[in-house]
Amino acid sequence: MFTTKRVPFHIVFPFTWRAILLFIVYSTLVCLLYSVVGWTFLAIPFVPVATIGTAVAFYVGFKNNSSYDRLWEARRIWGSITNASRSWGIMVLDYFNTKRMGDLPIQPAELKQIQQKLIYRHLAYITAIRVQLRQKPVWDLHHNPAHEVIERIAAFKQCSLDKELSRFLSDEEIEAVIQHPNPATYLLRQQSEQLRELREADCLTEYYHVDLERMLVEFYNQQGACERIKTFPFPRQYAFFSYVFTWVFIVVLPYGLLTEMAKVSGWHIWLTVPFYTIIAWIFNTMEIVGDTSENPFENSINDIPMTAICRNIEIDLRDMLGETNLPKRVQAVENILM
Repeated sequence: MFTTKRVPFHIVFPFTWRAILLFIVYSTLVCLLYSVVGWTFLAIPFVPVATIGTAVAFYVGFKNNSSYDRLWEARRIWGSITNASRSWGIMVLDYFNTKRMGDLPIQPAELKQIQQKLIYRHLAYITAIRVQLRQKPVWDLHHNPAHEVIERIAAFKQCSLDKELSRFLSDEEIEAVIQHPNPATYLLRQQSEQLRELREADCLTEYYHVDLERMLVEFYNQQGACERIKTFPFPRQYAFFSYVFTWVFIVVLPYGLLTEMAKVSGWHIWLTVPFYTIIAWIFNTMEIVGDTSENPFENSINDIPMTAICRNIEIDLRDMLGETNLPKRVQAVENILM
């Protein structure tokens, strides 16, 4: 995610330089054939070209709106995870009964250890979601300059799941977690199992136990919403034909501009090159913006800043535990926050 008001040129350049060069060469060739070789039949009325451009603009606008909806929904989901995580923290700290029925009361050190384990396992859970979501899908095989930007910045290198979890879980727990196909789901199952054991030991009242289990269900719901966006790509029939229609318009555009420029004078023919390049660049950029925004969990520059969100949750929950050696908030690198 960009943290600046304007996207820097060195970020835009990898996306546009090849296309701009192609537009200049293509339009120059068309002008040479028209004015030097004498192929005046290349000029066509501008009305059908403008009609195509209008239709393409509507279609690309629809695609971009849909892509933005997916991006914004992903951000809302992680906002819900943040709020639910804070709720989980205060519940874990306030719901436990220190006076067991028919057994010795829980000592403060034992209670704190239980609370820390539940909160740290939750931090491991959101970390597992983040790592799982940023795994490259099998259907995303095309070249994307947005991935190149991330790959060249060392600070954005993502560690393996076991290394990420080592900050919150023991080696035995990590070994058990990584063996499962969905580590995040397994961690929530472990949370529920521990809550059941605490309820059976009368450390939790029935009402509080139900309330905490309801929070686990909420985490499952939010995780499922993330996985839905991750595993179901933007429908190809819309994305592909948006790309095709854009390039159909880009291909026919210079022939319509020739007609309009020739109405002024002979040398105005060459104004087709800059005007065509600008118009084609605008339409191509609209297509690229939608294409790079449609999948918000791809570990690219338009990604939801899950690393920063997870770190903020970690700071809040560990502060609730009374810890003072808190990690620093994630800072943007080259104006990109991950």
